[in-house]
Amino acid sequence: MADSKHLPVVQTDVTKDEPSCSPKIYVSNEEAALLAEMRHLREQSVELKKVMRDVDPERRSRLESEIDEMREKWKSFAAQREKAFIRKMIMLGHLPAEAEERSS
Repeated sequence: MADSKHLPVVQTDVTKDEPSCSPKIYVSNEEAALLAEMRHLREQSVELKKVMRDVDPERRSRLESEIDEMREKWKSFAAQREKAFIRKMIMLGHLPAEAEERSS
C-alpha cells in the first residue's frame, strides 16, 4: 500500500544512454489533483457521448452543450497543470524563478 505522505511516482523507461536526472518522474500533489479532475472530465465526456448516440435531437443538443462546458473546464485545468509543473520545476531548481512570471 502506498504511503500518502509521498508524491506519486511514474516509472519511465530510461536506458543507460539517455541523460536523466532521475529514472522516475515525480508528480506534485497539485498536479495529481488536476490530472485526476481532467481524467474525471474525460470519463464523463465518454459516457455522455455514448448516451448521445441514442437520444432525440433536443436532448442531444443539451448534451453537446454539456460536453462544450467540459472542454472549457479541461482547458482551464490544463493551463493550471502547466503552471503547477513550472512551479514544481522552479522549486526543484530546474528552472529560474522568472519562468513562472513568463508562463502567466
